[in-house]
Amino acid sequence: MKIADMHCDTISKIWESRKGEYPQKLYQNNLHMDILKMKAAGYLVQNFALYIDLEKELDPFACVLELTDVFYNEMAENKNDISIVKTYFDILENEKRGKLSALMTIEEGGCCQGELKNLETLYNLGARMMTLTWNYQNELASPNIEHDDKDDKGFLMFDNTQGLTKKGFAFIERMEELGMIIDVSHLSDKGFWDIAKNTKRPFVASHSNARSLCGHYRNLTDDMIRAIADRGGVMGLNFYGNFLNETNDSNSKVSSIAAHARHIINVGGSECIGLGSDFDGIGGTLEIQDCSQMQKLVEEFERQHFTNEEIENILYRNVMKVYQEMLS
Repeated sequence: MKIADMHCDTISKIWESRKGEYPQKLYQNNLHMDILKMKAAGYLVQNFALYIDLEKELDPFACVLELTDVFYNEMAENKNDISIVKTYFDILENEKRGKLSALMTIEEGGCCQGELKNLETLYNLGARMMTLTWNYQNELASPNIEHDDKDDKGFLMFDNTQGLTKKGFAFIERMEELGMIIDVSHLSDKGFWDIAKNTKRPFVASHSNARSLCGHYRNLTDDMIRAIADRGGVMGLNFYGNFLNETNDSNSKVSSIAAHARHIINVGGSECIGLGSDFDGIGGTLEIQDCSQMQKLVEEFERQHFTNEEIENILYRNVMKVYQEMLS
């Protein structure tokens, strides 16, 4: 079973743990993801997000460089098992050598502080995908801004009327020139459509589900799903219960993940969907307790009569197609 997962927060968790009494390591840890667990499940490539909290970091660009150091140090310590990849062909070469592949991504474009030179520095360091926002407004764009009010199903109301800034448009233009994949997860609805209307290449939603099944603002509408599919992009199934359940609870079940997969396929086709687990960035009760247990999802897909082609598309093929086009 090959797996290509577009989002986890493991590197940030390792970085945070270094401030405490029990620092974690990538080879083996008590987190959702480590090398031994990935090997047990048959991973092909994992995207490791460098996540920056703008409210906590006085110098967000310095913070992302610290995280980059953690990423590189962990890869160097485990070079016999996993290697950094920057191209599609790097992934294929690692597979031939029996090694896992690690793709560096950025979660929070605000770490660039509106400077294209900082974006280019991150690209040169190996970053190949980036969200324009996390949950805060920044120099580039707005997320779906929360209000205190809730709708009748308990979801926070949100303002989706603010999109990309002038600098945000300059960033997406430069990202397309570089071959850096634009990630619309966390972005406002207006920001999504700003990107859809002002780019030419495939873009992704690395860890977002279907809003028709769960009304959380982090999920995508059916029109958004179709737009990603029409562009040749992919959206990654997020395993967080609050993004899966219409009842807005944090219990994550494989049946709910499969339900979102089926809806997305029905709306956008079987080539627009992949995995974006959000491991080590999510809480709640997880039926897939860590990445070693991905077979549970495969078994649920089979129980719900997904075809072998659909299952392989979800697990790795669709993500690899985007990488082949964008990272060659």
